[in-house]
Amino acid sequence: MNATIDDLRMIRFPRFADASGSLSVYSDEGERALGMPIKRVFAVSGVPAGGLRGDHAHRWCTQTVVCLHGRVTITLDDARRSTVVVLDEPGLGVSIPPGIWNRLAFDGPDCVVIVFCDKPYDEADYLRDRGEYERLRGA
Repeated sequence: MNATIDDLRMIRFPRFADASGSLSVYSDEGERALGMPIKRVFAVSGVPAGGLRGDHAHRWCTQTVVCLHGRVTITLDDARRSTVVVLDEPGLGVSIPPGIWNRLAFDGPDCVVIVFCDKPYDEADYLRDRGEYERLRGA
């Protein structure tokens, strides 16, 4: 959980487009596109404009977030520095390593976000209390 903002990784996924539409590839043989094994996948949608999700960090899980439709603004910090990432196309994602606090702000209810995780769900993995997070990070 010693990751810093410098460890965030933007991922440009393979995307194929023609007159019939576009296809983005998130996982192929060996999960090369994501660069990690996929143990859990979930989607978030129907969040009202300005609605927030996330607002936590993970102890062990790496997550890759992709906005399939609409626009989501993600504020990320390591208890010392922060950055903002805007995702608004299905061919772009951000890989968030363990120990990075994340907060997603949705532009509207038509926004759809998909999240790929390298670990299965485990409530003990979540750091939801900001004070506890900062103590663990030594901030």
